[in-house]
Amino acid sequence: MSKRALSWRPLVVVAAGMLLAACAHTQPPMLASNPPPVPPGPGATWYYVQFDTNSHALDTAGELTIAQVTNELQRNPTAIVTIVGKTDATGSADYNMHLSHMRADAVRDALVYHSNVAADRVETRWTGETRQRVATAANVPADTNRVVDIAIH
Repeated sequence: MSKRALSWRPLVVVAAGMLLAACAHTQPPMLASNPPPVPPGPGATWYYVQFDTNSHALDTAGELTIAQVTNELQRNPTAIVTIVGKTDATGSADYNMHLSHMRADAVRDALVYHSNVAADRVETRWTGETRQRVATAANVPADTNRVVDIAIH
């Protein structure tokens, strides 16, 4: 009987391929992390930015509010800002959650990328239609609920 020398290289290649295949099939889905907003303390300074229906674009009034928030943060270098995106109850709950996320991100981006506020001073959350300022029935438009609340604390 002849002796054959076993090489470990083919075994490593097969094992690596099996491992990669297993990882490709077991990867968890990507989910947005959005813990509930923590209410700022009683000394917080509040601002808000209002939005048009189905929009996450900042208007002139929103840009002025961002400028005020930026000035406040420059005066208080240890303060942080919490941004909470909200919507009214028109549309589906999933759509509203996504829209409130986009609104919060629009305000965050204006602060961080346009006003040069350090990103570690900005906390972003979104609630969709679940935490309205004024409770309304489903599919009832309410401009007071199409906002991003901003708390400096």
